[in-house]
Amino acid sequence: MNNSKIVLDHVEGIVLDPSNPPFNNYHAFGQNYIGLKILADAVRESELKVVADDPHAKHVVLAAFSSSTPPVVPCAFNWFSVTLVNYLRLVALVDLMAKNGWKSTALTDPGNRLTIKKHCTDYVKTVVPEIYKWRNKVSAHFAATDPFNDDTLGTLEQSIMNPISYQYPYYYVGLFQWNTQGTSSDLPTWALTETYQRLALRFWPEMKLREPDNGF
Repeated sequence: MNNSKIVLDHVEGIVLDPSNPPFNNYHAFGQNYIGLKILADAVRESELKVVADDPHAKHVVLAAFSSSTPPVVPCAFNWFSVTLVNYLRLVALVDLMAKNGWKSTALTDPGNRLTIKKHCTDYVKTVVPEIYKWRNKVSAHFAATDPFNDDTLGTLEQSIMNPISYQYPYYYVGLFQWNTQGTSSDLPTWALTETYQRLALRFWPEMKLREPDNGF
């Protein structure tokens, strides 16, 4: 059995020690780790197809609401954001438990509840604030189905549009901002594969996305 420590965050130095884990089962790490790569690969293949099919793709400034966008792409953005937030919260939990010498029984202590929630949420908001907001306003549930006082009408309406835009070389959400009745959406802008590549250096440097033959 391999008991080598697993580096979860190469920047913060957060590690999981299989010989002394904070909880009995940590399969969610492996499942989410692979799942994030599957989602990033699916979107990357769609991006590569745009380049392969359109010799002028490099000159596209903004293409929104295209009927040629595969339906899996907007779904992948939502699945990716939910999975990534879950994954990062778990990384933060390992960090907190290791620092406090906690085992899983500590999770049942009511006195720890707010500390755990704040630590995990703060970590995610520090690492990927734009995806945390997208997850809250679109992916976990559409803002229109659970409106808050600070949600503009533009945000509420755009939450159920799920618009995907293409700007070479990535698919994006949030590049197009909906304006209505004097209000604008404030949903964040991010590209799934660009995000994956950026985070890979910190969290999974051994995982690579396919590159086009001539590079981006």
